Amino acid sequence: MKADKRLKDKLWRLNNLYYITDKYGKKVKFRMNAEQLEYYESEHNRNIILKARQLGFTTEMCIIQLDSAIFEGKKCALIAHTLHDAKRLFREKVQFAYNNLPDVFKQINPLKNETKEELVFERGGSITVSTSFRGGTLQRLHISEFGKICAKYPDKAREIVTGAFEAVPLNGKITLESTAEGKQGYFYEYCQIAEKLKLANKDLTAQDWQFYFFAWWQSKDYSMPSEPI
Repeated sequence: MKADKRLKDKLWRLNNLYYITDKYGKKVKFRMNAEQLEYYESEHNRNIILKARQLGFTTEMCIIQLDSAIFEGKKCALIAHTLHDAKRLFREKVQFAYNNLPDVFKQINPLKNETKEELVFERGGSITVSTSFRGGTLQRLHISEFGKICAKYPDKAREIVTGAFEAVPLNGKITLESTAEGKQGYFYEYCQIAEKLKLANKDLTAQDWQFYFFAWWQSKDYSMPSEPI
């Protein structure tokens, strides 16, 4: 496959162009694990992920959003439960991946403006991190640890639902991901509705939430070596 054809393949770009730091602090090329690939291949307009810790979905979404901004000119936003976490995700994941992208790929859509919370590109496309979003239109929105936001900051959760969600048209994509945080709040309610639709094997509309459940025991990273004890 020639280089120009490869660049048209989003899955190839995501698994070959971007660098991240792994859980040991080592710089490595981003490669989707089994859980990340399962999500990517079945992504819907509205997605909700109930998961174990440290499966890398926020990292995956940072890379997907960065790629969507550069190569597709899409306006993207990532919301975290605190401004400190939002800026950390931006610095350690988005900016790190962008800064380590070869210059030849950066020139495809040159950087127009950079702050501690946003990258804006000359030929369209941007990626912003914050604790909320209101106004304008987004093509991609990711909320990290939405269950925690709902449990600890219900007013902020309401603002996200009434503001940020409304900024994404039906042909855009919203992803909510979180570990479980009690049996109340938007995240719990959306999970309940989405799980029932999944169990009933219903065809989803663009407004329906697609349910994903990734338990700790499904991941090989949570397995111990099978050596005799």
